Amino acid sequence: MGSKGLSRREFLKAAGAAGASAALGDLSKFHVPAYVRQTGEFDLSDPAKVGEALQAEGAKVVIHSWGFSGLPETTLIPKFAEYTERLYGVPVQAEWATGSFGNMLTELPLANKHIRELGIDVIDKEEENFKKIMALEWGEPVNMEQYLPLLTELPDVEAPYIFNVPDLPVDGGDIYGVVYQGYEWLQALIRKDKVDITHYEDWVDLARDEMTGKGIDYAFNDSRGHFVFMGILNSLIQKGFVEGDLWSQEAWEAGITWWRDNLEDKILRFGDIGNDPTMRLSLQTGEAWWAATWGVYTRELLAIDWNKQEDVLEAFYPQSGIAADRETMTPVAGADHPVAARILINWFLSNEFQHVGWYKQGPDDAEGTNTWNITEDKYLVVYAGGVKPTNREVMPEWAKPYYPADPGSLILPVDWEWYTPNAEWISSTYDRIVKGI
Repeated sequence: MGSKGLSRREFLKAAGAAGASAALGDLSKFHVPAYVRQTGEFDLSDPAKVGEALQAEGAKVVIHSWGFSGLPETTLIPKFAEYTERLYGVPVQAEWATGSFGNMLTELPLANKHIRELGIDVIDKEEENFKKIMALEWGEPVNMEQYLPLLTELPDVEAPYIFNVPDLPVDGGDIYGVVYQGYEWLQALIRKDKVDITHYEDWVDLARDEMTGKGIDYAFNDSRGHFVFMGILNSLIQKGFVEGDLWSQEAWEAGITWWRDNLEDKILRFGDIGNDPTMRLSLQTGEAWWAATWGVYTRELLAIDWNKQEDVLEAFYPQSGIAADRETMTPVAGADHPVAARILINWFLSNEFQHVGWYKQGPDDAEGTNTWNITEDKYLVVYAGGVKPTNREVMPEWAKPYYPADPGSLILPVDWEWYTPNAEWISSTYDRIVKGI
């Protein structure tokens, strides 16, 4: 992934903060990060010296990430401390930063502040945000030369999960983003006890009359709602209902008009079923018959206790494609804990983290050993297909039915350079066409 296509000024305009350019200066291209914190004289190839470096940093690391369905406090934070103590003799305290990242993207530039001033060391956000992070000069390379001994998992990560910016090298490094999810997308669940599931092969099938007032989806003022609609629009184009290129305003206007006439009345309510207990209850009781959400929450709901008892949910993999938006890690430029940040990023790529402690320990361990005492639904939240061969090789056999056989064939790549500056336009176009605003 190159650095072209979205300047700092262009990002601010797209984010609705063009007025901040006066405070930020006239920047029309990316620059090498101005703040790079060195690790002093510590030899990071020596575990004992790494321990000293961690102590010097305060044995702490702060990551702005997603909720992992409640796992950070109960599991991930204590397990990371165990991991660093085992390797380096120092239990590092990880902290999960809260607060709206979208607000940070607009409010910090307006205040002429950098995200490191919030104490954040690692940004873990969907890949849609990568160019925005780069435009604001918030990141630095993961693989700067002094940190290479800490990155034992990185060499085996496959090329699609590495975001290189070769024209912005710092201390020999140019990897500014590392994806740790093999795939993550906005798909759906359907109540197979309410409809004939064989009638639902693609996105447009959700417009069947029987689905009137039965759906839960993200709203059109939410990027997740846009990503669901990307899949729908791609299906409409493939089937000839809409003409034009997927990445054009003309096609989106036509598609939103089709939505108004065919799908708006199919929505029971807009919102986030992944994190809203009330919406989950609607699906459980049968008030809702379908719901669009992240793949991680789709798998969690399939394995949740009530569905394992009733077996009423079916994963919906629309054959025309599903818009992908994977979690991507970037170390913050000039942050307080650069050594711990690299160790945390490396851990996210390990079999231990990828499988939340539940994976095959050898050829005779088909179902895997649950070393972290994780429930099945929580495992399914975290594991998203792996980013290197060994991640996939140690996947327990019991989990395989919860994943599509060939996820690569279903991924709809997103043109971020088109989407980012058009996101606000998409929301306002929906309001105009559907709401008459």
